[in-house]
Order: sequence, then structure tokens, then C-alpha cells
Amino acid sequence: MKLDRRAFVKLIAGGVGGTLLSPLPWKMADDTAIWSQNWFWRPSPERGGATTANTVCQLCPGGCGVRVRLIKEKRAVNIDGNPTHPVNQGGICPLGAAGLQYLYGPSRIETPLQQTGKRGDLETMKAISWDEALEILSIKLRRMRQKARGLVCVSGKRQGTVPELFARFLHAYGSPNYMVMPAAADAESLGLFVSQGNSGALGYDLENAKMVVSFGSGYIEGWGSPNRMMMAFGGWRSNPKRDRTKIIQVATRGSLSASKADDWVAVAPGTEAALALGLAQVIVSEGRYDRTFVSKYTHGFDEFRRLLRQNYTPEEVAEITGVGKEKIVGLAREFAGTKPAVALSGWGQGRMQGSMYDFLAVQSLNALVGSVHKPGGVTRTPKLPLAPWPKVVLDATSLTGENEPRLDGSKGSQFPLPGQLFNNFVKNVSEGNLYPADILYPAEMLWVHEANPAHDLADVQPFLAALDRIGTLVSFSSFMDETTQLADLVLPGPTYLERLEDAPTPPGLQYAVFGLSQPILSPRFEVRHPGDVLIQLAKSLGGSVGASFPWSDYETALKERVKGLADAGRGQVADEPGLQPWKGGQGRRLAANCDSFDDLWEKLIEHACWFDTSEAMPSWESAFTTPSRKFEFYSQKMRQVGIRGNDLTYLPHFKPVEPAGDPRDYPLLLMPYETMAITNGPVANPPFMTKTLFDFQLKGNDSFVEVNPKTAANMGLKEGDRVALQTERGTLKVRVHLTEAARPDVVFIPTGLGHSGFDSYIKGKGVNANVILVAQQDQVTGLVTWWGTRVKISKV
Repeated sequence: MKLDRRAFVKLIAGGVGGTLLSPLPWKMADDTAIWSQNWFWRPSPERGGATTANTVCQLCPGGCGVRVRLIKEKRAVNIDGNPTHPVNQGGICPLGAAGLQYLYGPSRIETPLQQTGKRGDLETMKAISWDEALEILSIKLRRMRQKARGLVCVSGKRQGTVPELFARFLHAYGSPNYMVMPAAADAESLGLFVSQGNSGALGYDLENAKMVVSFGSGYIEGWGSPNRMMMAFGGWRSNPKRDRTKIIQVATRGSLSASKADDWVAVAPGTEAALALGLAQVIVSEGRYDRTFVSKYTHGFDEFRRLLRQNYTPEEVAEITGVGKEKIVGLAREFAGTKPAVALSGWGQGRMQGSMYDFLAVQSLNALVGSVHKPGGVTRTPKLPLAPWPKVVLDATSLTGENEPRLDGSKGSQFPLPGQLFNNFVKNVSEGNLYPADILYPAEMLWVHEANPAHDLADVQPFLAALDRIGTLVSFSSFMDETTQLADLVLPGPTYLERLEDAPTPPGLQYAVFGLSQPILSPRFEVRHPGDVLIQLAKSLGGSVGASFPWSDYETALKERVKGLADAGRGQVADEPGLQPWKGGQGRRLAANCDSFDDLWEKLIEHACWFDTSEAMPSWESAFTTPSRKFEFYSQKMRQVGIRGNDLTYLPHFKPVEPAGDPRDYPLLLMPYETMAITNGPVANPPFMTKTLFDFQLKGNDSFVEVNPKTAANMGLKEGDRVALQTERGTLKVRVHLTEAARPDVVFIPTGLGHSGFDSYIKGKGVNANVILVAQQDQVTGLVTWWGTRVKISKV
């Protein structure tokens, strides 16, 4: 396929530039301000003195520092970026700027709720007191203690002390079933485990790279920490043209990230890994790899070289990806010849799970050119030097639960790797046959913490079916989202502006950061911090569970961990604007600017961020903990955990996905995409962001899918036509937007719309793509692919 990229870029760039230079955004801002005056819940502050308070935004994993303007210290009226925070340096995204709409909006839950009738019936949800709510939950937990393994928790947060407390509660109670919502980080964590021996996350030293090849990541559309990426992009483009960083975007859809790259390499759907391996083949066959790094610090290079020679020649990869042979060879040579260069793996914003083998294919490029644990390359996200909590106290029940198989099949006979497989848990429960055979117990109770699987889970319908087989659903949410509407018990928490909570190093960052969200306002309603709820609940159960939670409240537990930062004697509280930790060489030791824990805590309350660069690049002695103590192209770690297969199983390789649906019935491919204009995750789009969507994204209540003009012409479709999208899962009604950004024979649908929960400002706006997606599961890792669904379009 050949897309007219020049025309596409001119269209996008011209549209953006023309918009910025026209009165449109200012007229839109004026219209939005007038429109917001009609909100019944709009805060009207008293007159009085204005002050500001620093905190950290928790609306996405980005961990940006924000500054909130307060009137008389009791009414928040504005949020902007904190210029002293090193991650975003005063920048703020649309979601962060709209944070007050979550604080004051009408979708908040004001008190605990109990379902007294049929699950999902909001008319029979009854407000109850906290004492009643905790007593109801305590009684249920006592009754099922001998079946403790049937307690399952899924969290929307992947790190921090609050999810650690949830995991700790399940451990002490006797359940192995703590899980997190699926994300691209799952493939990253498994990929790190099998190739470097350390699970965790990667940090990319993008600010110091001279060439960035992005394989599918929306690097300026919400990937990683959005404001950090915007700042990095600005830095790449501020250098003189001959010295500026070159950006290559490898992706199927012509996104904003594609239009802003120096080159958009439009690959066939799901073939990014094949292209990465094609580049690797050229680099190896032409001897352009870093011989020192490969010989000293890698294992299995000969097996990897053999695989590349047999399966990934430029001719073969051109056939798979649709990218020309000359393009593949030229890009490989440029990547190997630019120092430092880095390959960035990711899918959109990183909220959708993907393939471990895709991740390994991309990271093999970094290993070949010696960009692993090097400035301008990729490294492991450094661990924060937080003090440990006391060990969990275990009784006979919790000791038994420790050795029980997980309901998601992770670390078991089906999927031996230590993955997070919430989709597989849903599959096992919804099908009612709990495969493999060594899982013989049911899910008695599901806790959902700041997550919305009833809307956000790719292939959501099996989750709704699974709920019919789960006895009790408990929601720890601040908002009446789709999952909370189905809950039997709701335990609402405060928003991030009303609570204390840590915000550890954001995704993709190459140095350590500890952010602190503080309660700049008292909670507006009868809500409680989930950490305090867990501590109180543990104490009510008593025994070993209560003994595992020795703290009086969450703040005490958090402070116990933060003492480790003071004891480390390194790192600094970010207390001045313009900090650029990536400059001056990673690995330099920063002298502490606090002389005690009390001093550190006081400064954190004031400035909200501690950072450190001293361990941004690990020593070679500790860099890899694989059996070979090296980066492993050929993974011995996979053999070690019990994965069986041929040589291909242990090497990076391209695994084509067979999309769900007969191509004779469903001739097109459906691919979801994420955009910064539409929020994904535990919160829904705030009114301001929804108001600013273009008419070709959302018009009235109709959302649009992107279709290539050639595909549309073949089907007799024109701009704005109403159509039905049908897959094996069901049908959605949408409208058509014609664009050259869409590949022929592929339909692109945005995620984040189609809510039936929250409030009238978002409810019923557009459709939820997850309703008709079919998740495709990898049989080695258990991870799911989100783009493998065939679809047909018919006019309505």
C-alpha cells in the first residue's frame, strides 16, 4: 500500500497551524466559558484572598506536578502546571487542567451505597453509613475466610502504596488473586523478565537521543508521562536542523504522532515486530551492530542471527509489512549509524495490552546497537529507596492461600510466567470451566479499585458474563462509573485533590521520582481514603490480618515508607523551576537537600516531588539477573520457569495474529485507537474536553470511525454517512469520517466514549469500541492482542 504521506502531513500540519493562527480556539474558549455558566454545580467562590498549593495529578499515570489556586484556602478555582516539578516543568495537559470538574462535578458518589435489589438497578441502591458498610463487608469476609482464595482484587493503579496495601490485604487474608487492569506494561514487564531477568519497567533517555524510532507509541498523544513527552518533543525540535533529533513513527494509522515525525513508516496492521526484526537482520548481516556490547553483555546472539537470516530478510519483511525493501535497508543503516539511537516500544498511550514477543523484537534493536543502559538509550526504571513495611503476618489460612493457583492462570501450568492476566481470569470465570484443571475454586468476591472494567476492558462482554458467577462485587470508586453501577457495595474515596497519596516514577522515565499528592481541600462528601478503609477493615477482622496492618491510618503507613528517602542520603526535593535531571550525565549523585525525615516531609508537602539520578544507569554487575547475567536474545529464563517449545519460543519473533471473524462475512479489520482528546481509564472525559472534540470525532451523540476514501468509495460511503459496525460480538452504530490517515480496508475507532455511567455530560456520547472487540490470546504468555477483530460495515 502507498499512502500519500506528504499530502497527509500538509493536511494535518496545515490544519493545526491554521487553527492556532485563527480565532477558532479563542472563540471555542469563549463559547465554552459561556456554556459552563449554565452548570448547576459550577462553583461560585466567595471573594477573598488567593493562595496556591502544590500537589501531583493522579488522573493518569503521568505523575505531573500541578499548582492549584485557592480562594480563602477552601475553594479551588484553577489548576495549572507546577514549574518546579522536573517531570512536566509547568506544563499541563487538557485532562489535568480540567481536574476541578472531577472535584465539583455531579458524577461523584457522596456516601457508601448498598445494592438492595437487582444488580445494576440504580433505583434500589441505598445510601448507608460507613459503619454499616464496613460491618457488611467484615461479616462477608469472616464467613468466607476458609475460602479466602476466592477473594479477587483488580486495581487500576500499577504502583504506589495504595495498591501495595490492597495486595498486602489479600496476602494476609489468604488469597493469591491480586491483579491489575491490562496494559502495555504487562508485555514490558514480562519482556524485561525473560531478557534481562528483572521485572519492572523501562526508562527511556529520550531527551539525550539523536534518533528515536517509535514502534506504535503515541509519543505525543498520551504515552508515558504526556507533558514530559511534549517537553521532550519541544527539545528535539528546538535544536538546529542539522543537529536535531530525528523521529521515525512506525504505525498503521496516520496519527498526530505520525504527522509530527520526520518519517511515518506505514506498516500493515500488527506487523511492527516484523519490521523491527527486518531492521535487525540488516544491522547484523552488514556487521553494523555494537560488537563490544554484543560480545560482552549478551547471550544467544548466534541463535538470534540464525533466526534473522532464515526468516527476516528485507525481501521477506517487505512482503509481511508492506514497507519497501529499500526503505527497510535504509532505515536500518541510519538507526545503526546514529549515536545514540533508541527504539521505543509501546501501543498508543500504553493502556492496551500487547505481545511480549513484539516488545522483545523492538528491544533487540536497542541491544544490537548498544543502547541498553546507556545515555540516550533505554534502561530500567530505578527503584525508589523506600523503607520496607514489616513482613505480612501469616496464619494457616494465608499460608495455604500463598500456594494456591491464581484464578488468572499466571505462574501456573497454563501460563508459567509471572504475568498479570485479568482478561484470562474473566475468560476462566465467564466460561465456567476454570482452566487449567488445577484451579478448582470459584471467585467469591471481586474488589475493583479505581478501575472500570465494565467499560474499559478490551472485549468487555465476557466480563459482564463473569459477574453473574461472582458472588459479591465491591467498588472502591469516587464516581458512578459502569462497574460501580453493577456493584453490590460501594466504598467511595476522595478525589486526588482531597487525599494524601504517593505518585512513584511515571512510565518511561529514566530517573527516579517520588511525587506526593496532598489533600489541599477537605473532602466534600462522606468519603474515605481507601488506605484507611483497608486498615480499619483489617483491624475489624483481627488475627494475622489485623496484625499485618499495624498502622493507625494511611498517613502513618505512607510516612514509614518515605523514611527510606531520608535515610538514603541522596536525591533532592524539587524546589526550584527549570530543573533538567537528564542533563549532565545520568548516574551522578545528587546531594540531599534535607537533613532529616521531618525536614523532607515538610518540603514534600510544600513542593510535592523528590527526584534522584544516581541510579539511573545500573552498574554492569547488577544490570542483568538472567542465568547468564547478560541480556538474553535467547531466553534461558523462559526455560527456567517451565515454558516448553522449540528454539523459536525462546527468541524474539513475529507472531501473526489471526483476526476473529470469517473474512467472507467480515471483510475489514477493526482497530481501536487512543487520543489525548478523549480520556481512557477510570475517569470519563470531563465536559471541557468533550466540548472541544471536532465534529468529525463526535457530533451530537454520534461518534465517528475513520475510513480510507478508497475503501469508502468501494462501499458507496461518503463523509458523515451513518453505518452499522458488526463483528462476532455485536453491532454499533456510528458515522463515517473519510481520511487518508486510515489504511485501506481498516476501520479505526476511538476508545473512551460510549459511557452509560458517570453524568449527563458524557453519558450516551458516542459508542464504546470494547463492546464489539474480540481479544486474541497468546498461548505462551496469556496476554491479549486488542486489534484482531474483523468487521463489516453496512449503511443505516
